[in-house]
Amino acid sequence: MLKISLTIGFNKDCMADFNDNYSLLIQKLDHFIRKYYTNQILRGVLYSSGVVLGLFLTVNFLEYNFYFHTTVRKLIFFTFLLGSLAAIGNWIVVPAMHYFRLGRIIDHEQAAQIIGSHFTDVKDKLLNILQLKKQSFNAVDTALINASINQKSEEIKPVPFKAAIDFKQNKKYLKYALPPLLLLLGVLVFDSSIIRDSTYRLINNNQEFVKPAPFSFVLKTPNLKVGQNEDYNLQVTTQGSI
Repeated sequence: MLKISLTIGFNKDCMADFNDNYSLLIQKLDHFIRKYYTNQILRGVLYSSGVVLGLFLTVNFLEYNFYFHTTVRKLIFFTFLLGSLAAIGNWIVVPAMHYFRLGRIIDHEQAAQIIGSHFTDVKDKLLNILQLKKQSFNAVDTALINASINQKSEEIKPVPFKAAIDFKQNKKYLKYALPPLLLLLGVLVFDSSIIRDSTYRLINNNQEFVKPAPFSFVLKTPNLKVGQNEDYNLQVTTQGSI
């Protein structure tokens, strides 16, 4: 009886170790997947910023110079709006949904492939653990499979899966967001009317606007008083190009 009791106790300890090691492995994979989508969101912010700001500057410069008809302005405005929403939706909203496990996300095996591309020495072990776990669901005797899973999980336990993703790598994507941002700031500093006036006309795309004449009249006669039925010499000059 004593022997049987000791054997049962050993089996329970082994099962506890297996559960702890495998649960820790899955938890680390889940943390990696969340960091994976966080990285996609950061990258998406840079991508979408470049696209939205680039489109914004383009449509504003075009409207500022050409004073489009209401139909054209309406088309430009909604093209910009739809393009911006598409960029934000694809590069920010979708990864954010995946971060919260909404929609189709990468599974543990796909995460293992990504991790394995960074830590090549654990790729085969990690994939093998996940495959063995699937096999254990249909196996009659799972003791040997669980022992193998536990052993391999213990071997790769020290590996920091989340280190496979480095947020600093996103610095190279600043080239998409910084140029249009700096250009926008420069325009706002030197002549904000370029942005202010054209944006106003694009938003109010149902209203007709007339492009100002390239010249203006300047009254040079200081005294504008004249007697009834008297001649008056009005001196006027122009500024700008006619």
